[in-house]
Amino acid sequence: MSDETLEKDETSVDVSEKNNKVKKVTNYLLATIVFLLIFSMVCDRIIPITDQGRVKAYVVPIKPQVSGQVMDIKVKPNQLVEEGEVLATLDKSDYEIAVAQAEQNLEIAGQNVGAQTASIASAQARLTSALVERQNVQVQAARVLAMAEKGVVSKSDADKARASLATAKANVLNAEADLDKAKQQLGEDGEENSQIKAALLALEQAQLNLERTEIKAPTPGGVTNFSLSEGFYASAGQPMMTFVSTDNIWIEAYFRENSLGNVKAGDSVEVALDFVPGKVLKGRVTSVDWGIDWGQNNQAGKLAQATTQQGWLRQTQMLPITIEFEREKAQGLLRVGGQADVIVYTDDGFFFNTIGKLWIRLKALLSYAR
Repeated sequence: MSDETLEKDETSVDVSEKNNKVKKVTNYLLATIVFLLIFSMVCDRIIPITDQGRVKAYVVPIKPQVSGQVMDIKVKPNQLVEEGEVLATLDKSDYEIAVAQAEQNLEIAGQNVGAQTASIASAQARLTSALVERQNVQVQAARVLAMAEKGVVSKSDADKARASLATAKANVLNAEADLDKAKQQLGEDGEENSQIKAALLALEQAQLNLERTEIKAPTPGGVTNFSLSEGFYASAGQPMMTFVSTDNIWIEAYFRENSLGNVKAGDSVEVALDFVPGKVLKGRVTSVDWGIDWGQNNQAGKLAQATTQQGWLRQTQMLPITIEFEREKAQGLLRVGGQADVIVYTDDGFFFNTIGKLWIRLKALLSYAR
């Protein structure tokens, strides 16, 4: 054989070997891609994760129930306060005068029927205080019980709210009984006397208005978005400041519809908050929403509207779930509206759960760079 023939044979062998290597590399890449695709689909069903989580809480505008000049501001912007703590006080002068006038009117009415009214005034004051307390407890209990029905708060919190409400109602009944006893001491004529009744109602209203000059925190939380100063005139029913309740804080996370097949209430959850990069909080799923508004509520008298989608893949629909977390460990780490990465562990499998724990911690560390 000639040298040219040998060189051609060697070249063809080299080309064939290179082609085989390219095919092997291509096959490896395709196999890796298929494996990763299948693996990600399985993970998405067993340990679904999303970066569309938001911290939520009750945001309440603080509105005075009476009008008056602001005399003292007890809190600073973004300061944490406890339930019942005084946020600001209004000028009490007019309301103290009104109470004194009402007491005098009651005394005059009692003198008109020949009765002593000191005990009635004292009993009426206790009843007024009990009524105010019951009103505050009813508002808080209604909020907690509403969240308990949705699964956001625990049953123990709901039981505590019911117990507090029952105690407040019992205090009102006791105060009413004391007032009735004081009225009976006036005798039959005094109890039924219209002057006494009118004077008692006026006194109750005056005492309520006086107590409402102290604007108090409805729950534990923080005050924000206000720029008050002494001398500002607060009008009844007009917001003075914004109050963010820390009594009930939860996370609402949106997952792709096809990743929620195994998610159920009670599943354990881990949350990485952007506000505290590198830290992971534990929690649990409290509820999975039944539906979401997808913009197809057609009005009567109009033709139905069809949404046109192009391409062979449909647009992904996101559905929300509600998540409760360990409040003690999250104390001071939450900001309403803050973003969060959320992963749900739907099974007790060691392999997938370990991968999920590593992944959510990596996401938490990446929050430093986002």
